Amino acid sequence: MDLTREEALKLHRQMWTDMQKELGDCPEFADRLHYKSRWRKRRFPKEEVNAECFLCEYAVHKAGDCRGCPINWGAATCQKYYIESGVDWRYSPISEILALPEREDV
Repeated sequence: MDLTREEALKLHRQMWTDMQKELGDCPEFADRLHYKSRWRKRRFPKEEVNAECFLCEYAVHKAGDCRGCPINWGAATCQKYYIESGVDWRYSPISEILALPEREDV
């Protein structure tokens, strides 16, 4: 799936906002994983999306790896989880995930 930065950010925010509305602000990790997969399959049934994450999909196409992520997770990538920002996509409230700033350097 070939996404622009703006498209990746928009889809990221839409998916997490929808998840928050449907599952609450702090769903369990497994519920997040299942939701991401279902959300993508409903909207893009013929597309594969890296890690069911539009930011990952964009980053891999842009930079070849997670360093191209347009969101500032407070660490090098979201794979370093909450080391600096305190935000862990697996467990943090969705409101905190949605509040993360964009990176200016990618």
